[in-house]
Amino acid sequence: MPSDRICVPVKTINSERWAQLNVYGESHEVCAEKFKTKDNNFSFAGGHRVRLLSLKKNVHWKVPAGIALDIQEVKVAEEPARRRP
Repeated sequence: MPSDRICVPVKTINSERWAQLNVYGESHEVCAEKFKTKDNNFSFAGGHRVRLLSLKKNVHWKVPAGIALDIQEVKVAEEPARRRP
């Protein structure tokens, strides 16, 4: 069974690559087993001050309602070797 896929634009900001999730809305839900605030006053694009967080283990982003998913180019997963005849 193929998986859904979401394409996310990537921008270079201060010589670092960042995925731009706000193309899918202004509000997002993310879950993780561990998180910590790395910087409460992080300078981002255009001098915007944001919080920089670190998320670890089992990190997932809840896809906002109404987002169209593209599965055209996703390959069908191969059956595990232990199940093949």
